[in-house]
Amino acid sequence: MSNGWTPEEEKKLIRKVDMRMVPILFVCATLSGLDKTAISGAAIYGLRQDLGLSGSQYSWCGSAPFFGGLLFMGPAAWGLQYFPAIKFFAFNVLMWGVTAMCMAACTNFAGLFICRFLLGGFEALLIPAITLVVTMWYKPEEQPKRNAIILNVIAPILNGFISWTVSYHKGAFAGWKIIFLALGVFTFLWAFVVFFFLPNNPLEATWLTGREKFIIIQRKAADNTGVESKVFKKEQAWEAMTDPKTWLIWFAIVALQVPNGGLTTFNTLIISGLGFDSLHTSLLAMPPGAMSTLSGIGLSFLAATTRKYRIALVTTSILLPLLGAVLCYALPRDNLAGQLVGLYILYTYWAPYVTLVSIYQANTAGHTKKIVLFAFYFIAWAIGNIIGPQTFRQSQAPVYTGGTIAMIVCYVVAISLILAYGYLCRRDNVRRADEVAAVGDDDWLDMTDREIKGFKYTT
Repeated sequence: MSNGWTPEEEKKLIRKVDMRMVPILFVCATLSGLDKTAISGAAIYGLRQDLGLSGSQYSWCGSAPFFGGLLFMGPAAWGLQYFPAIKFFAFNVLMWGVTAMCMAACTNFAGLFICRFLLGGFEALLIPAITLVVTMWYKPEEQPKRNAIILNVIAPILNGFISWTVSYHKGAFAGWKIIFLALGVFTFLWAFVVFFFLPNNPLEATWLTGREKFIIIQRKAADNTGVESKVFKKEQAWEAMTDPKTWLIWFAIVALQVPNGGLTTFNTLIISGLGFDSLHTSLLAMPPGAMSTLSGIGLSFLAATTRKYRIALVTTSILLPLLGAVLCYALPRDNLAGQLVGLYILYTYWAPYVTLVSIYQANTAGHTKKIVLFAFYFIAWAIGNIIGPQTFRQSQAPVYTGGTIAMIVCYVVAISLILAYGYLCRRDNVRRADEVAAVGDDDWLDMTDREIKGFKYTT
């Protein structure tokens, strides 16, 4: 009881926090995935025909949310710094629900592109907000498990289920419109749950006692990564942008997200291109979500057992989607079972990304530096997802050779960048091995990981 509380008391408190925070963030992340990827399900129910979309126009609609994310990221990061973070986030959730509903009213390419552009703009806050909440409430060794659950990839499962349900609709109202309306309404309503039940910080959590708030704050003081500060520090922002580790992670995220952007837009078209009808395509589109979710949770729980081997786990896990991409490229098209197996293995791509998120979360201290880096990494995420759909060319349908080759190249590049990042982290840890920090005191000074001499990077 050297910290002033018992391990049993701490475990009970974390379970209490988990029961409140994780489900709400989980649904937010799921809805974001559903609203962005709903276009894939809508594509097999007449969306392209009703709106007269060409192959390239459909690809641009797939990229549109990420253009919106890039444009809105600056204002979103500013709002996250200067407004009550969660209330601002709730407003954005409400607006992306409204935008999702508006997609059902689109009649041409321009309308759909604009709606999806705005959708991405309002969703720009999702990853920075979730990252801020997780690092504010949990210690580094606790973060991977929560990230794996929150940043899930069950959207393909749910999208497949929704599309399968819509296949039984026989009325005159277009099935693709039903998909957009259903998701938009639920997202709109969920915004009120976020607003009223998710606190801005531990001190504002009315469902915690005074002692429980004290324990949460003291736990964070001990890991040197900080809680919250409303002061923007230019020196922290400069440090974030001049650290070579920042750029290695940035390009690694781009490389990991290029396949994501292509698959979330074209997965149903890839499956239907193997000769399946809409009903069977919807059903066959569900397993990839299970593969992504299970692999992400499994790898993150494994990573949570240690702070020493996460880099090795991430780079090794990238070999699985790399294998899937190679199978899709090398196997003949008439080998339906082999093509589907390759596609399903390919969907383990989410595991290395979500574990990489936990690494840079644990390796970043200083409130302003966190805000800047999380926004900057969102830009990388958006750029990767913009590029992804453009690698799938209509002229190459249904094989999409260019998209498959792009995925193979990106995974090889990502492995190289993440290994280089791990080397720099280990080098800095060795340099600091003999230095002693006043653990806990630095936290209240809102210092960065570079400034805290006793800070130890997760590798």
